[in-house]
Amino acid sequence: TTKMGGENGRGNVRYTAIGRIQDRVLIATYHHYTAGAPASKYLAVAQKVLNSDKVLSQQSANVPNAVDDASCLMQTDKKYMFIAFVSKDYPERTAFELLKQVRKDFMDKEEANAATASENGMSKSCKKFMQPAAVKYDDVSSVNKVAAVQAQVDDVKMTMEDNVQQMLRQHEKLEDLEDKADTMRSEASKFKRGAGQLASKMWWQNMRLWCIIVLITIIVLVIIIFSVCEPCRPGGGGSRRSIAAADDSGMDKFHEIAAKILEQPMQVINKSLPRVRGFHF
Repeated sequence: TTKMGGENGRGNVRYTAIGRIQDRVLIATYHHYTAGAPASKYLAVAQKVLNSDKVLSQQSANVPNAVDDASCLMQTDKKYMFIAFVSKDYPERTAFELLKQVRKDFMDKEEANAATASENGMSKSCKKFMQPAAVKYDDVSSVNKVAAVQAQVDDVKMTMEDNVQQMLRQHEKLEDLEDKADTMRSEASKFKRGAGQLASKMWWQNMRLWCIIVLITIIVLVIIIFSVCEPCRPGGGGSRRSIAAADDSGMDKFHEIAAKILEQPMQVINKSLPRVRGFHF
């Protein structure tokens, strides 16, 4: 015999039941909308659903027009099946929320007694949470408003989490940029020091080169002067004849000495010139 404690509602939620899968026994039923079909019809369909291996192979199912114009929805776990009959235009998502609520209350309050319960043996105890759940979900607009608010809260929560994640990623990027900036500053400082040292080295090379050039110029001028000006030659001031007789060998020695003097500066110039950009000797 079905244990009933129904009351007339809006007709959105008609009937709820809980079945034990192991032996296919309905251990609790609740007839909420008594102005509709009799409880026996809902009970018979609920028992067929519980006995169906095809239905049990699914975690959830929706059977439209199972009893008159009422749809039958179910959810299962490894041990129990939770069944609800609702009006044909009742939102499916809301119906599964009803089953989820019944399942949670059952697992929290009555699961310990369910393993050995007889058929309809827990209808009275389960009515304590099945009836309030049916009343709550019978008012679809109220439930949907709460669900809408909860959905908005979840959306805001997700948005905040995304913003936090983006801030963390941006912080990591800023740290990477700071590290790169420090590296660039260090490299720039090294480059500046190297450029200063190179400029100083080039300046000293140029100074050395110009000193050598000036020295060579002086030596060349001296040679020219001694070659052109006879009184300036070594032993000069006598007669041309005595100078010509005495200084032929002297001039040769003078030119030899001058060539030796110029040899070393010219070698230095040849070594220095390739390092000085744009200078041609």
